[in-house]
Amino acid sequence: MKLNIGYIAPEFAASDYSGTKISLADLIKNGPIILVFLRGFS
Repeated sequence: MKLNIGYIAPEFAASDYSGTKISLADLIKNGPIILVFLRGFS
């Protein structure tokens, strides 16, 4: 799925690098965010 600049992401939750579950709604409370998805790392 390709997203363009300025696209509003749907609500989701994921685990961070330490395994802590975090949601987009929690992050955006502090202001705009940038999402980065790294492929090929595990």
